[in-house]
Amino acid sequence: MPYTAAQLMDRLLSISRAFAGHIDPAAAFRAIAVEIETLLPHDHMDIAVVLDEGRSHVCYEAGCYTSWSALAQHPLPVDISPIRDVLHGDLPYLIAQDALEDARFHFPGALDGPIYAANLRSRIVVPLRARGNIIGALNISRHEPGIYTQSDLEVAQHCAEFIAPYIFALIQSEEARRAMLAESEARSRAELLRVGAARLTEGMERERRRIGMDLHDQTLADLSRVVRQVSALHRQGVAGAAQLAELEREVVNCLTELRHIVDDMRPSVLELFGLRDAIEAHLTRSVSRATPSIAVRIQDTSDGAADELPERILTAVYRIAQEAINNAVRHGAPRCIEVRMEATPSTLRVVISDDGIGCGTVDPEVVGGIGHMHTRAALIGATLKLGRAGRKGGTRVAIEIGRHCGQIPAATDIGLEALESL
Repeated sequence: MPYTAAQLMDRLLSISRAFAGHIDPAAAFRAIAVEIETLLPHDHMDIAVVLDEGRSHVCYEAGCYTSWSALAQHPLPVDISPIRDVLHGDLPYLIAQDALEDARFHFPGALDGPIYAANLRSRIVVPLRARGNIIGALNISRHEPGIYTQSDLEVAQHCAEFIAPYIFALIQSEEARRAMLAESEARSRAELLRVGAARLTEGMERERRRIGMDLHDQTLADLSRVVRQVSALHRQGVAGAAQLAELEREVVNCLTELRHIVDDMRPSVLELFGLRDAIEAHLTRSVSRATPSIAVRIQDTSDGAADELPERILTAVYRIAQEAINNAVRHGAPRCIEVRMEATPSTLRVVISDDGIGCGTVDPEVVGGIGHMHTRAALIGATLKLGRAGRKGGTRVAIEIGRHCGQIPAATDIGLEALESL
């Protein structure tokens, strides 16, 4: 229906009042959509807002919702927008009697699926301008074809002119807020890496001391005993079969202990055969001397996804799994430990669970093995969840990391060295 200038101005003032109190662009748009409905009835309305100097765009919807709403969190290039001609300024507006058949909305690569999915046939698209530039577009649609007229187009243009400064201000405010959050997260990340590097360095020193004690108390003691036996045999000038067999056992034990220490320091199985075999080897070795015996299960449906990870990240994931297995064997008294590896197109997941006594409430800030697990996960951008395996108890440790995570953030050289050394 036609409106007098006074009636149109009254409705436009109502639209401006609808902006009051809103700082979120999506919420503000939903509020003004209600007011615009009184001027231009519609089944769907959205605004596309250009970002990055016109290279990308976001979308906010009202009425029925489509996949375009995802653009609010994940902007896409303007060049794939069905209304790119208006956003680029190549056309002053678009008015379509049936957008399903209108070739202007459809081209190779166009993000035009929602037009079909939501049956957006009658459409008006007008630019939003602020400070002399196109900042976006107002899009109004009906399910029925042939609804909108030239007079409706003029009303839509008035609405666009009126709301554009408000939308521009909200978007600028939202961009400033996001920039502040990004800066805050970057600072928090840097602090986390600094603290994490310090913790890992402390842990590395403790681990070196432990290895030194193991070498002194076990391996060196065994070798000293072997030397004494060899010396005794030398003095006697003869060696019996039983004496040689005992000597052989002592040497084998020394070699075994040395291999364990070396494997703990640098997981050669991981380098040669990959994450799955390294975890299985450590799991089998860890339960070999347990009393009572502990059953083990390992299930890998990841189809080699771990092979895509950079070496340092792979080592960190292995170390977390290694610590989880050690904790279960030493403290959990389980009857069974199970390891599952699974993958989606975007993530790799490693889950270590047991049916032992459980770990209770765990503070991720605690210094020690569990604290190191959380620090390692944070340093490589992984998600680590530790809790009960089920209602009957047990412990479950889940590590999840993006398959395309790239390199470890370069916080400090010492952080990377500590991550590799522990």
